[in-house]
Amino acid sequence: MKRTLLVIALLTLLVAPAEAIILTQSPFDPWRLAAFLECLALILGALIALTDSHLIRHLRQLAVESQWKAASIPFLLLIPYLVLALGTGTFTWLGAGKLTAYIAVPTLLLLPDRLHRAHCAGWRDFAAMLAIGLPVGADWLGGIWMWPEDVYFFRPLFSVCIAAYAFLVIRGLEDVGFRLLFRKGDVLDGLANFAAFAILGIPLAYGLGFITFHAMSVSWIAAAFEFFGIYLTIAIPEELFFRGVLQNFLVKTLPSASRDTYGLVIASIIFGASHLQHPPIPNWRYGILATLAGLFYGNAYRSKRHLPAAALTHALVDTIWRLWL
Repeated sequence: MKRTLLVIALLTLLVAPAEAIILTQSPFDPWRLAAFLECLALILGALIALTDSHLIRHLRQLAVESQWKAASIPFLLLIPYLVLALGTGTFTWLGAGKLTAYIAVPTLLLLPDRLHRAHCAGWRDFAAMLAIGLPVGADWLGGIWMWPEDVYFFRPLFSVCIAAYAFLVIRGLEDVGFRLLFRKGDVLDGLANFAAFAILGIPLAYGLGFITFHAMSVSWIAAAFEFFGIYLTIAIPEELFFRGVLQNFLVKTLPSASRDTYGLVIASIIFGASHLQHPPIPNWRYGILATLAGLFYGNAYRSKRHLPAAALTHALVDTIWRLWL
């Protein structure tokens, strides 16, 4: 836990030099820029903190001891929004209300089950998953983080914090494997599943007219930043939700001896269905390819129950599609 606190403190201290560097390149208002960077540092700090197993155990103990503590702790995540909104003059009661409801609904849904660890899924678990995933997918969280414009990446980062608290702390869900950094085995599993998907997925995507081939139009440095952004704001959030929570719960809940396989397939189909809402709606090509990709993401996860393996495969697929295909 001490290491986590040091990381959060370091992120906060880095705000000042980061702002100084940005101001040499862009004419932002320094106070508003400071509020933006501090908001980002606090959200990243919360996300990193929730990967700390010692902190999760401590929060879990507090949640078991008192439902009021369990219900109130996640509302601390409103602080980053208030820092940005009040510091930039973009505060709205609608935005604050949206975030408050986004925290409250899954928290209150899961509170009745907080005293026992999650050994199988109930209706409240699936309702909480929907309450966390649907607002992001349906763009209901737009219009909240509004400086210097409607900033998208705060939404998935915030959703990760809510999902991690709801299912790791309140529900005590095990085998989620929520981490940000790779281990050697994660890299091997991630690369192997990426290669396997590429053999099937690229020809299928080309045959369906979903992709066309072209030369990479950016530098390798830009590609590395693209990969990092996708990994943090797309791969980690989606893999936490679809693999660490949904697939994990299905495997624990299904009665069949083949529940590992059925859990993988069902989670992949739901993952594919979630992509149908991309234009043109329903985007069945995207749905088919996302279902296929989900099988390999889920396979990377189930090998050792580590999310970074699945997130690595996911980020590689998305980066290749964006830059080369």
